[in-house]
Parts: sequence; C-alpha cells; structure tokens
Amino acid sequence: MPTQTAVRSVEDLNTTVVDADFHLTEGIEEIRPYVDGPMEKMLVGSSSYSGGVDPYPSSGDLHPSVVTGRTRVFNEEKLATPADVREGMDLLGIDRVSLDPGIQLALGMVHHDQVAAALATAYNEYLLDTFLNEDDALYGSAVVAPQRPDLAAEEIDDRADESSVAAVFLPSGGVNPPLGDRRYDPIYDACERADLPLLLHNVSGGAITSFPIQHQAFGRHMPTHVVSHPMQHMVNLTHMLTTGVPERFPDLRIVFQEAGLGWVPYLVNRLDYEYYGQRQDAPVLKRPPSEYVDEQCYFTSQPVEGMDKPGYVAQVIRLMGGEHNLMFASDYPHHDFDHADDLLRQLTGEFDRKAIEAIFGGTATEVYRFR
Repeated sequence: MPTQTAVRSVEDLNTTVVDADFHLTEGIEEIRPYVDGPMEKMLVGSSSYSGGVDPYPSSGDLHPSVVTGRTRVFNEEKLATPADVREGMDLLGIDRVSLDPGIQLALGMVHHDQVAAALATAYNEYLLDTFLNEDDALYGSAVVAPQRPDLAAEEIDDRADESSVAAVFLPSGGVNPPLGDRRYDPIYDACERADLPLLLHNVSGGAITSFPIQHQAFGRHMPTHVVSHPMQHMVNLTHMLTTGVPERFPDLRIVFQEAGLGWVPYLVNRLDYEYYGQRQDAPVLKRPPSEYVDEQCYFTSQPVEGMDKPGYVAQVIRLMGGEHNLMFASDYPHHDFDHADDLLRQLTGEFDRKAIEAIFGGTATEVYRFR
C-alpha cells in the first residue's frame, strides 16, 4: 500500500512543479517579422493579399474555442509577454514551464519545405526575443520542421548552447511519412548531440493529411479531436519502435504530449504481443518494445481522461509502468486545460509522496535540459 500523504495542493510538494506542455498563442503575424531572406518575400505575398500569406493549412473545423470563446486566444487575450505566462503559472500553481508553440503545431503540414524550415527558425527567434531572456522560470522548446531534417539538425545545433532552450519540438501532427523513416535520423542524432529531449505534439487538424478520409467523414471537431492525438502518436511510436529508432539512438529521450494516458498501455502491450509472435518484422530490435518505451519514452498527462471514475487514473498509470515516465502538463491556455490540483487529487492516497513529486516535477527535471 502507498504511504498516505497529507498533500492537498501542489504548493505543498517538496519539488519544483513543472508544466511540461504550456502553450504560447503566437500566430503568423508574430512570426512573419522574424523571417529573413527569400522566404520573407514569399510570405509577404502579392499586393492583392496585403495582409501577407498564411502558410499554415486549416482543416476547416469549427473548434469549440471559436464558438464559445473559452480559450484566451480567441478572446484576443494572447500570451504576448512573460507577464501573461506568469499569470497562467500562478493560476495553476506552477513553478517552471516548458513553453510550446501555438500555430507552429501545424508546421508539419506546411506545403513548402523551405518555408516550413524558415518558419521554425523565425519562431525560435521570436521565442527567445520575447519570452526567454527575462525570466529564469521560463524555458522553451526549439521548433524544427520535419519537412527538412537536414535543416532541422542545423537548427538544433544552432540552439544547443541557448541556456533557456530545454527541448526540441517536432510538430508531429500530419507528418508523412511516419517518424520511424530513416530520413529523420539527422534530427534524432542532433538531439543526442545537444542532450535535448524530443517533444512530439500532434494537432487535431493533422487528420487532414494523416487520416484524410476519416477526417472528411467525421464532419465535426469533437470526433476528430477524440481520436487524432492518440492515433497519430500510436502510428509514429509504432513506426519508430519497429524500425529501431531507440536502438539506433539509445540516448534519445522522446516525449509524447497531449494525448491522455489510456492509449499507452494498450499500444505497448499490443506491440509486445506482436513482437513475440513475429520478430522478423522488427529485426533491428534486440529487446521487446516495452523495454525501449520504459527506458526512453515519456508521456505528458493532459488531457487526463476518466477523472470522474474512482481509481481509473491511478490504475492506468500503474499499467503504464508507474510514475517514472509520466509528467504533469496543463495545456494552458486551451479550452480543455487541466489544473495541477485536479490531477493531484487522483494521485493522493494512491501513490506515495516520492512518486507524486516525480510526476509533478522530478521526472521533468531529469528529462528536460533545465539549467
């Protein structure tokens, strides 16, 4: 039985509470001024488009945030300054954040490869210039474009010495081919060299390129949102494992963000089942897939499904292998963000204090490169 704890709020924990997925709300208008060279002219567009070109594809979903205004983005209250970020941190009881992007979630679907790479560089300049040079509690993830792994590796090398860059962010929503393809190896190699974890984050609009027939048939945002985040992670993780990415890059730390928890034990157990039955289809692997996941893969908590079902969250965490590869994330300021204390209530009485502190900051402090 776990040691009972008297913890009522994350403020009572003896750890630096880390939010492993806290979003900025940048749009193309913030990024375009940082684009240099030939790509700058391409994004300005012709005189008939005086506002400039928006290169990010849209799925056309009527997202509930647009309709209800529950997300700060659509209230035109953007997270435009470090003070805005601090406001959200205070609301959630967070001591340190890893800032992830907004519109860059769709970067993997940008049609022009060089534009995508230029947008990644521009975003990183915007991030450093606007948020990361004034507050030592704010860290960021350097975005790279999957369309050009060679340029992505250069971008990682360029950001490796930035003390406030704690991770590499690869927008994985809609990426094709899946991330086990050898073309992405320069990205994984560069992450190892820089000692930076690789964050994989999907977007529901990624279904327009990952699952186009299903997206078209759904006809609504909700069913797309339910399945798109975990399905895209399942595809990429399965491909990465069966093509031997963790075997080839044993020091690579991979973080799967914003897909909830229940999909993880299902997929890992299914992978092991198939591996024992047909190892010839994953000849690079020297061990069962679950062992690579246990040692090199991490998962962020939001959105924690099943909080209304007693014991569900704790049981899923145990089925995942325990607390050592789970990190709290809020997904603030999106409409469905999770408060840290909501997750804490699910863990108190189920896990001892050491395990709880690992989930809320200890593991993230080991995985991310906080200086």
